[in-house]
Amino acid sequence: MPTRRQLLLSSAAMGVAGIGALTGCSEEAPPDVDDADTLRMRVWDDAAASAYETSLAAFSKESGIDVHVEVMGWDDYWKQLPLDVAGESLPDVLWMNTANLAEAHASGQLIEIGEVVADAAAQWEEAATDLYRIDDALWGVPQVWDQSILVAHQELVDAAGGDAAELRFEPGAETDSLRDLAREITVDGEGLHPGDKGFDAAARAAFGFSAHPDRSAVLGPFIAGHGGAWQDEKGAFTFASQEGIEAVQYLADLTAGHLAPDGAEAVTDETLCQSLFVEGKLGLLQTGTYDLHVLAEGIKEAFPWSVHPPVAGAEGPRPLVHAVAAVGITPDDDEEREEAIGELLSWLGSVEGQRPLAENRLGIPAHRDLHGVWQEEWKADGVDVSVLAEAPGDVALPETGNRSAEGTGAALPIIAEVFTGTATAADALPKAQDAAEDATG
Repeated sequence: MPTRRQLLLSSAAMGVAGIGALTGCSEEAPPDVDDADTLRMRVWDDAAASAYETSLAAFSKESGIDVHVEVMGWDDYWKQLPLDVAGESLPDVLWMNTANLAEAHASGQLIEIGEVVADAAAQWEEAATDLYRIDDALWGVPQVWDQSILVAHQELVDAAGGDAAELRFEPGAETDSLRDLAREITVDGEGLHPGDKGFDAAARAAFGFSAHPDRSAVLGPFIAGHGGAWQDEKGAFTFASQEGIEAVQYLADLTAGHLAPDGAEAVTDETLCQSLFVEGKLGLLQTGTYDLHVLAEGIKEAFPWSVHPPVAGAEGPRPLVHAVAAVGITPDDDEEREEAIGELLSWLGSVEGQRPLAENRLGIPAHRDLHGVWQEEWKADGVDVSVLAEAPGDVALPETGNRSAEGTGAALPIIAEVFTGTATAADALPKAQDAAEDATG
């Protein structure tokens, strides 16, 4: 099964297990759901719930509405969602991802928030907001978002005479700047590079680029950068296009040519490339802003590293953008409660509502006025994210549509066979695409 990173924005703290309940982030019995002065909100991250504490206390003081925040672990969260949809027992407000939005929307229980938030939506990042539009209507208040990035071990890149900010990949060409730099970085115990006589791939002391079948960090950006797409506008899977096949084969060829860690090992251990980077053994890691916490904590001051846009293809860099949004649930014939939910959603879309998330660096803030706060918080931790000051204009998109997460989950093990060397992309991707379509029903 795919990791949550492969399906959706995942900040470093989004790994909680079990279920907790917080009102102002202190445990107490569930609220009276019939009381319009008390609302239920559900998230899957206890760090976010703690960050919301100050914000929601201010909201309660201003509005007179208390907010009871439930924290439900990732796996339980998505198991419970369809049960609550069927039983019409959803909380008043809950976090949503794009992979499950269509099913929640189809239930008819979501509040269309365009009129609720009015002009406030213009203050949110368009790349994050547009992920929650269906039929030209807006169904969620984006809270945080993430994007694919390239991080570089600056000492290894400089020693190889490269520039991580100018890398391109060109399937079909004899070589390109990504392959050239990866080759120069990669070295065995005797100082030999791939292609040198006597080079020992099994004794590599430094690796070039993180070519591995990670949907968000690598597959999505490379396929889109080469002119392909994971899905079409109607939600049908289209990654087995000629562009998709060429991009995936290119990545697998990097592993076969020893310019990246062993493909079979990377498939078995999805954290292999990240671990090698933290250990100072990998020059170029394509990942996402969701991993900045892990990298900063693991590297500390061991070596200098820098943040860049993803490797560019013929269509330029195409970072995959995920976003988490707060969605509201329509109460049955209860105008007072619906008005209270609207007030909470408006608050969650405001600077005051999102500031604690930005200050705790739980994803890039959706409100543009908080982007500087997010940058300064990272700067204080020694990480320069100024290259991400502007949201990307052209992006790769995450899964959307009914059961799209299941579709990707069915496809990835088949695509992984290209990286293990047991299949070609031309053979595997059409099979993976069929499996994805079958999984969506």
